[in-house]
Amino acid sequence: MNPRIRSSVGVVINPGLVEFFKGNTRRSIMVKMNSNVAKILCSLDGTRSIDEICDEYNMDQEAEKKFCDLINYLVDKCIIYDQSKRIESEDRKRFSRVFSMLEDYSCNEEILQKAWNGIKNSRVCIVGIGAVGSWIAANLVQSGVENLVLIDNDVVDISNLHRQWGYVTEDVGKRKTTCLSKRLRDMNESVKIQEINLFIREDTLEKINLGKVDLIIDCADKPTVDQTAVWIGEYCMKRNIPHIIAGGYNLHVSLIGQTIIPYKTACVKCFEKQLRRHNELELSNMKKLATPGRKIGSIGPMCSLSASFASLEAIKVLSKLIPPSNINRRGEFNIYNMEIQYHEYNKIEDCEWCGNNGKYRK
Repeated sequence: MNPRIRSSVGVVINPGLVEFFKGNTRRSIMVKMNSNVAKILCSLDGTRSIDEICDEYNMDQEAEKKFCDLINYLVDKCIIYDQSKRIESEDRKRFSRVFSMLEDYSCNEEILQKAWNGIKNSRVCIVGIGAVGSWIAANLVQSGVENLVLIDNDVVDISNLHRQWGYVTEDVGKRKTTCLSKRLRDMNESVKIQEINLFIREDTLEKINLGKVDLIIDCADKPTVDQTAVWIGEYCMKRNIPHIIAGGYNLHVSLIGQTIIPYKTACVKCFEKQLRRHNELELSNMKKLATPGRKIGSIGPMCSLSASFASLEAIKVLSKLIPPSNINRRGEFNIYNMEIQYHEYNKIEDCEWCGNNGKYRK
């Protein structure tokens, strides 16, 4: 083993105590040790084996064992890695910052490469590639995802350009799937994209040849966000597919939607039931406004913010390494005070889908 301190780790030496600060996760690990050992650790650059280091500092058998135990501890804590096992590749060069983030959760190269392959090789379906879906597609390709399914039957409208990613004036009147696919391939020529020009309906996913997908992200708003969530959620429950409800507007400024892992977290029906109760209490003294076809204000930063949260959750799910955060909850981002308020919606026992007697219970 050729030990080396990760580039994302900062080391602060205090008398009798050393702090290892993990820059990506902003977590510190404090270890008691004398300053001489700390200086040896700071010199670890991956060019020498442990045996060579022990010989260089004339360690006796007991000191060598303690040093090896310390190295193994710091490896387990993702502070030190084995330079001799590091796999250099074009992927690592191109997506260096993605690898750096994953390293803080990977105690060895095997775990790191498995997480990366999960991101790169998984197939992600995005339903609706407008104000949130287009940003998510870009975020995922930037992060290394190379297999996408884009579902949308819309064409680019001049009103899309102020808040949707990848569309330009010359695209007006053209299919969104075609235009977005071109932009994504401009970012990474290796991306494989299946374009499906349909609006989502109750049986759409059942009828089309969707093939194997590892994650579905719901960004559709026709006929309503709530309705598409039910259709997509049921399709995913039947096939044990993780799915994310991404974006939307419902009496708040911007939605940070939930991540659903079938049979492990609250499902769409769990959310639906609890949301209904929540809304009944919150809106009990409000009158319903009869405004057919109303449009709610939205600008690019709001859309991209919701998309960023969903994209981060997607990377976590695909990597199978970092636990997703938005399970059993969803958030509302307020543009005025820049605060996010989360509401918890837990898995419920009497849910008709995943409850004790639910039709999709496992």
